[in-house]
Amino acid sequence: MPSLVLSLDGKLLGEFEIVKARTSIGRRPHHDIAIDNLAVSGDHAAVVRVGNDLVLEDSGSANGTLVNGVTAEKHQLQDGDVIEIGKYHLKFFGGNTAHTPSEYEKTLLIRSPFAGKQLDPEATLALDALTHVDPFPATLSPEVKAHRAPEPPVTAAPTAPPATPHVALKVLTGKQAGAEIPLTKPLTSIGKKGVQVVVITRRHNSYVLNHVQGGFPLVNGATINDKPCPLSPRDVIEFSGVKMEFVRQ
Repeated sequence: MPSLVLSLDGKLLGEFEIVKARTSIGRRPHHDIAIDNLAVSGDHAAVVRVGNDLVLEDSGSANGTLVNGVTAEKHQLQDGDVIEIGKYHLKFFGGNTAHTPSEYEKTLLIRSPFAGKQLDPEATLALDALTHVDPFPATLSPEVKAHRAPEPPVTAAPTAPPATPHVALKVLTGKQAGAEIPLTKPLTSIGKKGVQVVVITRRHNSYVLNHVQGGFPLVNGATINDKPCPLSPRDVIEFSGVKMEFVRQ
């Protein structure tokens, strides 16, 4: 699911799923992403769905909107794009949004009074509570015989529902070694706010790691960049000196 992560001076303020045709951004409290700051216009900008794409539009704001440091009135969002409104940053995680230039160029923008919603606070997992110990915790068809009357249909035994896969991060080092962080929400924030934060996003049956703030983490010994990093079972993630293994069973 596409989402925006709001931060100010490196402090994570909230995560917003983009689920509607139009997600509004502005200073007024009725906006889907409301930012109470005088540098933000009452109606500042919006993210509009165009086919399979998401497009950021500035709503004629007084101070303008930047994307990746460049002033933008209209911009097709890509994974890792950073929207700047005043001193606030909104980092875009694309989910399953596809880039189709011809569709973007030929399709009229569809506006709607409906809007996106903020994730339930339980949809994220912050680990600040554990920092006093360690920075991270961690149909069977009836059979018919010739020249005989049909036999009664045989009802198949109920099929047990498929087991829910166990997906988690297992802490490998430090005092919390062996502890697990379950990945049961669409977005799971991991790290210490103001220092270093990453987000693991569930996309249908896959999981990707995204950098939010602080130094870039390592995956299997290699430093990742601003782009989403797909995770596979037994991948080792390392940041702030702590190693964690991606587990999926």
